[in-house]
Amino acid sequence: MLEGRNVIVTGSSRGIGRAIALDLAANGANVVVNCRKRVDLAEEVVELIQKSGARGLVAQSDISVEEGARAVVEACVERFGGVDALVNNAGVIHHENIEALDAGTLIETINVDLLSCFYMSKFAVGEMIEAGRGGAVVNVSSIIGMIGMAGATAYAAAKSGLNGFTVCLAREVARHGIRVNGVAPGYVETELIADWPPEHFEKVLPRIPMRRFAEPAEVAEVVTFLIGRGTYITGQTIVVDGGIMVD
Repeated sequence: MLEGRNVIVTGSSRGIGRAIALDLAANGANVVVNCRKRVDLAEEVVELIQKSGARGLVAQSDISVEEGARAVVEACVERFGGVDALVNNAGVIHHENIEALDAGTLIETINVDLLSCFYMSKFAVGEMIEAGRGGAVVNVSSIIGMIGMAGATAYAAAKSGLNGFTVCLAREVARHGIRVNGVAPGYVETELIADWPPEHFEKVLPRIPMRRFAEPAEVAEVVTFLIGRGTYITGQTIVVDGGIMVD
């Protein structure tokens, strides 16, 4: 489905990003695995990508700053010859009530969860337009940006902004054959929730009609579909949350 396509996945050394990178590679794509710190984990992902028959590349860079994002796109062009798709997945979340939220935490959250998407899209879309063969951008948002959650104001603000960014960029670049969509997962089984207390699971699960959290691969499948199959879908954010009911 994606043979010969070159895809950048930010924040893909673990969690949902790792699953996305591996699913794309399983469908034939060459994948740039971006990380900020955990190069060892990113290298493990690339090994798995190469075992699947695709090509992989580790691009360690802080994409929350403009030059860091440019470096990742340039690495993809240099190694693979171009950029066909971008998955903006990198993100951080801090659980703090507003009165305890310091400026540093707020700025980090906005920079990583929102501004990195601007920077990565700026350079990746520029390459796609110059190449003239279209492309796709998928932004990994969150259901929290739609329904909210106490203690996640900075994260929700960034993800809500990302949803608006998705719609606007889709309209801006459609004439170039570039589609822009989002995926908004609910609760997903990753290391981010591994240390949650049992009482939190007991509170959340009854709100999910499917009575379980998603597997990272279930989110990845939607991303791969939007890149490889959803040829007339743009400006949409697909919710993958098991039917979460709002309080």
